[in-house]
Amino acid sequence: MNNFKIKLSPQQKSFKIPIQINYDLLGREDLVNQFVDDTMEKVINPVKDFELTRFGHKTWVSGDTIQSLINHQFYFFNREIEVDTTNNSNVSNWVNSYNFTSVPEFTGQTFTNKEIHYFANSFKRSFFKLDLYDTPDSETQKLLLTIIIPTQQGVTTEVDIGTEITPLNVNIKTPNFILDYIGDKEGYFIYWLKNEEQSTINEFYISAKFFNAKIGQFIRMTTIPQANFSKKFNVEKQKYFYRKVLIDYSNYEYEVKNIITGSRVGTDNPIKWYEYVNPS
Repeated sequence: MNNFKIKLSPQQKSFKIPIQINYDLLGREDLVNQFVDDTMEKVINPVKDFELTRFGHKTWVSGDTIQSLINHQFYFFNREIEVDTTNNSNVSNWVNSYNFTSVPEFTGQTFTNKEIHYFANSFKRSFFKLDLYDTPDSETQKLLLTIIIPTQQGVTTEVDIGTEITPLNVNIKTPNFILDYIGDKEGYFIYWLKNEEQSTINEFYISAKFFNAKIGQFIRMTTIPQANFSKKFNVEKQKYFYRKVLIDYSNYEYEVKNIITGSRVGTDNPIKWYEYVNPS
């Protein structure tokens, strides 16, 4: 406690005491209220918009026509040559067909024209799997979403499944997919976060696999055939197992690009995937 001595003259009626008074708790109530608000926000979990929306393929021009379709073509290795001699192969050894070899020891891995036409369970349960990652680095990447393309879709071709005496021409599916808003549309859209603020990712890296239900195995795909590799079984995975997918939040569209050249694919320049043949 401080002691003050005040002297008054007979004529003085009032006086001022210049004493500064500071309260130690001044403003602390506001800090407490702010602390309570921050704590409640963390405990309750504030509402965040994690709604998904669909992204369609970015339009492109073909001649005088605006197109929105995207074209995936899958090529399987025709084992007319030995598997371990892919050094002798060329691009023509990869064919855009489910019935891709006549070599007896490998025919059990393919589908006959009749199995394709009548949608045998082994064919119907097979599918293509497109995985989208945050990076092409297989050691650190995270799988963000998956797109399934069933074998029941695809462009058809005419074949004869009859006999020499009684021909029977029918249309069968091929691993050539022209996807769009109508018709074959499963696998066309990418479903991702609608609110850009909830995701810093607007660039994906897409890879492809084929699940062959006949043998119960996945077949991995590359972006170019092994015939074009200098070392057939030593592939630069980040370059040749992935393509880049760019998301446009302003129009909710996406486009696919070649990682090496940066050129757009999936338009009149199809996205081609080739079976990767493991060494025997």
